[in-house]
Amino acid sequence: MSIPVVLNGGHEELVSKDKLQFLMHTKQIVFFKRTDGWAVLGRDKMRNQNGPYYGDERRQHDVFSLDY
Repeated sequence: MSIPVVLNGGHEELVSKDKLQFLMHTKQIVFFKRTDGWAVLGRDKMRNQNGPYYGDERRQHDVFSLDY
């Protein structure tokens, strides 16, 4: 799946999820497209990639249960 991004110089590209992470980490992009619209780096909330999530599981699991 390709994600539309706008680079610092104004150039638009379609990138992979891995390249998006790299571009975000190296601060080479200004905007990227989410399902709900364009996200602006430095303004909109981003996922924290620094460590694991310790909150309650909120995803739906209809096929199997994660309780063991």
